[in-house]
Amino acid sequence: MKAVLYPAFAKLPDEKRALILSVCIEEFAKNGYDHASTDTITSRAGISKGILFHYFKSKKNLFLVVVDHVTQLLIARTLDEVNAIETADFFDRLKAVILAKQRIAHRFPSETELVQRALVHPPKALKTELDAFFAAHMAKYTDPLMLDGIFRTGLLAAGPLREGLVPERVFDMVVMMLNQFSAKYMQLYKTGQYTHEALQAMLIEECDAFIDMVKYGVYRR
Repeated sequence: MKAVLYPAFAKLPDEKRALILSVCIEEFAKNGYDHASTDTITSRAGISKGILFHYFKSKKNLFLVVVDHVTQLLIARTLDEVNAIETADFFDRLKAVILAKQRIAHRFPSETELVQRALVHPPKALKTELDAFFAAHMAKYTDPLMLDGIFRTGLLAAGPLREGLVPERVFDMVVMMLNQFSAKYMQLYKTGQYTHEALQAMLIEECDAFIDMVKYGVYRR
């Protein structure tokens, strides 16, 4: 649910809009939807509660706007990093993409925490809306053309593939394994036993091992 759907908020000066969103991000990331305080938000943003609800009508709408804003921000910043990657090797690019995502998560910890909470532990009152929101994003960013633009499948064709292998099949296997990694680390995040930093370090180490196995095989020749 984009902020532009709320014209009173959209008409605010950029600086004021950014302040309100920043305060909301921090409060929701720290306390979650159910325990986030609109009193804290309005106090820190320098507005009244009446004005806040004039902008968004409800706490639910406010949360959805913030989740949409944060998701778009993280995606945009990640794609900026990805588009700057310069390598002619598919597996070097794959690792660089993974590292780029981790850098963005480190650079925007509150935003990342908020999205993770909304995705993994959606508030009951908003589960339907959030599930639909994230499903739409998943469909968009797992589209074959989108994936090809990110990972540059064509680089595989230029590499020394083993006879009988085709780039598309290798790429499909890589994407399948990355999806498995994602699901695994989502489950680990749900347990609450690991920090973001610990999970990121584990993910990078495991992806390094996976990339090495795919690139060089597991048996000696």
